[in-house]
Amino acid sequence: MRETGEGRAAEGGYLASVSDLMVGLLFLFIILLMAYALQFRTAQREADVTRAELERRLEAVERARRALDRERDRLREERDTLRRVVERLESREAERRAMMVRIATLLAEREVRVALAPEKGVLRLPEELLFPLGSAELTPEGHRALRALAEVLALVLPCHAVAPPAARGDCPRGSRPILEAVLVEGHTDDLPIRGGPFRDNWELSAARAIHTFRALVADQPLLDLLRNSRGEALLGISAYEARRPVVPNRDAASRRRNRRIDLRFVLAAPEAPEVAELRRRVERGIEPPRRTEDRRDP
Repeated sequence: MRETGEGRAAEGGYLASVSDLMVGLLFLFIILLMAYALQFRTAQREADVTRAELERRLEAVERARRALDRERDRLREERDTLRRVVERLESREAERRAMMVRIATLLAEREVRVALAPEKGVLRLPEELLFPLGSAELTPEGHRALRALAEVLALVLPCHAVAPPAARGDCPRGSRPILEAVLVEGHTDDLPIRGGPFRDNWELSAARAIHTFRALVADQPLLDLLRNSRGEALLGISAYEARRPVVPNRDAASRRRNRRIDLRFVLAAPEAPEVAELRRRVERGIEPPRRTEDRRDP
């Protein structure tokens, strides 16, 4: 009986030790679980902060992308506008070049030789073709040359200016009023005038331009009826004395080249609405861009 009681006491002590161990393990498990929960909550908060930051950055990137798309579309629109303007200018330039070649060809058929500078829109009539040295009185050959020139201009210019309908006869397909003015220009060399009716080369160059203009209009009155797109007279005169030489005035041959009458075919500029639209786009394009973070979607 005593041994049995001692056995039970030993067994009870063993169970108490096991129970204490289990309680300790349970307590340790609870502590570990709480620590894990705290770490999980901290990690979740950090993940939420990171996600919010990523979403904010993604939204900023998306705003920037939309702003870049709008800027790209604007630049494409401006590029298209500029391309259209350039195409119109190139088309007018090509039409003027073709017109000048046609005039020179028709003059050559009438045995009147001229020089062309198509990049400048200039047709050149040398002095010896029209005037004696130091004079503004046309020679007989000059009268003949200007009659041929007037005839050709009356045939060609109505196709490229505003003209009476009856004057637009054999016009190239697609021709239109592209000319702002046709100037009869007087030019001299750099040698001062000595004697004669003119005080200086200014008076001589102006007189030659005036006499050439009057001879053309007298032979073909239609030329005086031609207008540009604004309804202004197409033909006019200008004088440059020796200020626009073809070549430097170095010797007799170069000075002979510089004494001349030029016909300058001036192209009309783009129309006012087109220029205004282009200016608006250019001015908008040079405004300093706003910072990306300051942009707001409309």
